Amino acid sequence: MSASIALTTKQAYQNSAEQASTSLLRHPQLSMTEELQLLASQLQQHEKREVYGSGALINDFEDHVAQLLGKPAALFLPTGTLAQPLALRIHADQRQRNGVALHPTSHLMLHEQMGFEALWQLNGTTTGFTNKPITLDDLKSVKTDDLGTVLLELPMREIGGQLPDWDDLVAQSQWARQQNIAMHLDGARLWQVPAAYDCSLTEICELFDSVYVSFYKDLGAISGAVLAGSEAFIEQAKIWARRAGGNVTTQYPQVVSARHGLKENLPVMPDAVGYAKALGEVLSRFKGLRVNPETPQTAMFHLHFPLSAEALAKRINEYTARTGVVILPLPRAEIDGEAICEITIGRNAMSQPQDFWLQHFKQFLEGN
Repeated sequence: MSASIALTTKQAYQNSAEQASTSLLRHPQLSMTEELQLLASQLQQHEKREVYGSGALINDFEDHVAQLLGKPAALFLPTGTLAQPLALRIHADQRQRNGVALHPTSHLMLHEQMGFEALWQLNGTTTGFTNKPITLDDLKSVKTDDLGTVLLELPMREIGGQLPDWDDLVAQSQWARQQNIAMHLDGARLWQVPAAYDCSLTEICELFDSVYVSFYKDLGAISGAVLAGSEAFIEQAKIWARRAGGNVTTQYPQVVSARHGLKENLPVMPDAVGYAKALGEVLSRFKGLRVNPETPQTAMFHLHFPLSAEALAKRINEYTARTGVVILPLPRAEIDGEAICEITIGRNAMSQPQDFWLQHFKQFLEGN
């Protein structure tokens, strides 16, 4: 259930957060002027804007990301909301099966107005339990007559960045391929996962036929996504992107921003995962909140408070305005009387010793 927070409370939070000197969340954020000046300085003199997806600037970046993910080809797209149903449509056509198995908390189910069904003529079937990742047994419970694709999210944002057991994930991939069912990876936050599994991006992506990654969430870019897969798959993706209005005249600001974000922030992901695990473990001992998962698996986790979303939001506003320190975002959900805040660790958090944040959480919970 999404959080119900008054507009005035949201505005007050935005004002206090903008004035704050220190934040636990994500990476340092530049002003628009500063960001555009930085991106301009990243350009080489010989580089030129691409036109409708053709040009060295975008194509070299696509090749670089494809190599990172261990896939033969990749396509830069404006959004994941385009990239993912586009991938599912291709897999459906290849197999003549429109069914998609996905978790009840999938972004496609909760945050895209069911576009994959309404616009892309796919049929979603949810499987698994709301509070934990999909397992092989969950997949085996799905009728396969019309099932063309399994969509898995790694890590799972709505349940605090949880991941399936690695051996079970491998088994899921093997089962799907034995059934001629495609595996698609919602990798919006995939950059966090190698450190959690202690393996490479390539090893993870080998389990999937197609992979979507985002550049603005963990990497701090303006926007943009990449869809990766086989060369034949990406050729089809280009056709569908054109049909769907995703073949933009030029995307060079987004590409340059994504390129910078990848260079700047991907190397810190292992440290961010380690920092999140250590911080979450200590916070789980505090009274007045619950950490989900109790021991974080990735560079994110959720904090559950026994308050309404509005009540918690007002407390966050007051603390931020008084201390100049952002330790919590506004609640993103309210479930069973608990307000839920999402913590995503990046360079902001790691700029301070963990004791700094623990002291602020202690003061916040004690009402000081």
